[in-house]
Amino acid sequence: GRGRASDMLAGSRRGPVRAALAMCVGSSALGSGALNERSVETAHSFTGRMCAASRLEETRRPDSLFSDPLAYTLAGKEGRAQPMGGWIMVPRTRFGDDFLRDHYTRGARQLVLLGAGFDARAYRMSGLPELRVYEVDQKTTFEVKEPLLTGESLAVASRAAVATEFTRPGEWAAALLASGFDPAVPTTN
Repeated sequence: GRGRASDMLAGSRRGPVRAALAMCVGSSALGSGALNERSVETAHSFTGRMCAASRLEETRRPDSLFSDPLAYTLAGKEGRAQPMGGWIMVPRTRFGDDFLRDHYTRGARQLVLLGAGFDARAYRMSGLPELRVYEVDQKTTFEVKEPLLTGESLAVASRAAVATEFTRPGEWAAALLASGFDPAVPTTN
């Protein structure tokens, strides 16, 4: 099986994953693995936590461009220790929010987030009462994310966590359809 991200840094034979994590977080950023919460298992999932940490930093600003009340929880200790960087995440998040609102006013009622990571739009974006959100990502991401969202209230009509493996051709599309996605309904991503 796959080890935790911190274990991969400590000497796993998974060269590409270890190298990607080392480039993103440095060799000691994840600590010894003695975390009081569940750690992510892949570089991709770790990036999602880093993005949530950057949303947390923006949320804490008095002049913030958006608010993400779940960012602290979703980032976890490992993400909060190494935010992605506001220079990229703040404009990207704001652009995505504005893009979604614009397309919602034009009739889009489904949002598909490929590689959703630790995104929280389904919980933080009010004023989109008919929106159905489909978060598509690796199973390992959702194994950490879903327990963190237990008991949280949606701001949209519905949310589906669509676990898939992107390296298998056609799998994510089939999983998306199986989760209730309707190709006939106007959609944005």
